[in-house]
Amino acid sequence: MVPLIRTVTTFNQHNIVLPNSFCYVQNKRYKSKVAKSSLDSEPDKSSLDSDERDEIQDKNTKILKINVTSLRVDGILKSSLGIARNKIETMFYENKIRINGEKLKKKSQSIQEGDEIDILKGPDIKNPSFMNVARVEILALQAQEESVSVKIKRCKSLTVDDYTK
Repeated sequence: MVPLIRTVTTFNQHNIVLPNSFCYVQNKRYKSKVAKSSLDSEPDKSSLDSDERDEIQDKNTKILKINVTSLRVDGILKSSLGIARNKIETMFYENKIRINGEKLKKKSQSIQEGDEIDILKGPDIKNPSFMNVARVEILALQAQEESVSVKIKRCKSLTVDDYTK
């Protein structure tokens, strides 16, 4: 037969003998070494240009910086919208990609600063005279050692006038 082991626990300077099931256990909480203020801090809105704050109006629009190895349209769309190259190729052959409102003639065409690349999604359900597009606007280009840093404004869902007619 196994003897019952008792534990001595101290409460307010009194020794009390309790069975193991009644032992008082104090949980320790380990705190993060990172300052709480750095976790709760938000990005400084004054760091954004006033033009950028005025342009960001909806949840579908973001201003991003991406790094690409070339300025080809298919590479820019892949990096900015997260679309696979084979899907971009399919959209190219279906004439669903436009640069500055004109059909894309070659999927290897290079982009320039100020270009707007649209992917046609189809007519707007509520109003057929409008259409839904995904738009990438090239804001700035900056050459680096082995790549090009591109500042873009990406809008995954945008309703515009139907300019295909």
